[in-house]
Amino acid sequence: MLHSAEIKKLIISTEVDVPSATGLCAEMLGVADEACRAGDFDLAAEIYTSQLAELEHTDRGLLLRKADALARGGRIADALDSYCIAANLQALRPDELQILVEVIAHTIRTKEHSDIKTISVASTSESRCFESDEIDEEQNLDLFSCHLCKCLLTEPTSLVCGHTFCKRCLEDDLVKECRSCRLKTNKSPRQFSVDGLRVNVIISGLIGKWFNSESKARRYWSEGEGLWKKMDLSNAILKFNTAIELGKRRLHLRPFLKN
Repeated sequence: MLHSAEIKKLIISTEVDVPSATGLCAEMLGVADEACRAGDFDLAAEIYTSQLAELEHTDRGLLLRKADALARGGRIADALDSYCIAANLQALRPDELQILVEVIAHTIRTKEHSDIKTISVASTSESRCFESDEIDEEQNLDLFSCHLCKCLLTEPTSLVCGHTFCKRCLEDDLVKECRSCRLKTNKSPRQFSVDGLRVNVIISGLIGKWFNSESKARRYWSEGEGLWKKMDLSNAILKFNTAIELGKRRLHLRPFLKN
């Protein structure tokens, strides 16, 4: 089995042998496969990315190999972006999401186990954690959080660049570019019009499965905000209370309370 340094040397020699390659390079793909077997998933993803860049048209199979490598390397957010792009080319089959689901399930089990072990420590340092929350907020976003509202994705909608946000956040007229890659949302009205964007059923399904109560809480809270704006205060408060009861253990409501 090759080590990372040996794999990188092989990449250099391969690039010299095929400097004018314009399509997929079998040698490079072989190196990527060896990198995966060696556990160097970042290197494998890097090779797949470079190979995709050489193609005139995106190869869906290669894109899925990149997504799987990213997922196995723990880069779930990046993997989701690649899976979404692949889904835009052709609907994903259940077996094509097997690695993603397994990694997410493992991540959730690990996180829950960690939460149980640290709950007593967290209760004694609540004040200090609250003070540092703003600083760490961007770094500590959950895998299924919207990078605009910092909350669990509601009606997750993917832009053509592959990044996903709440549909409601994208409807905000102030949003002019993708927060993740800075792609201008007004660059192509046909691509970015809200009416033309559909909820990503893959991510929506995963959220519904793994974060059922939190997802319901977000929906009730959103409905409450709509009622509040219509001055239907009594029903709005009922929605807010329901949301709090459903998600008081995990749902992060602070961004909604700033105003």
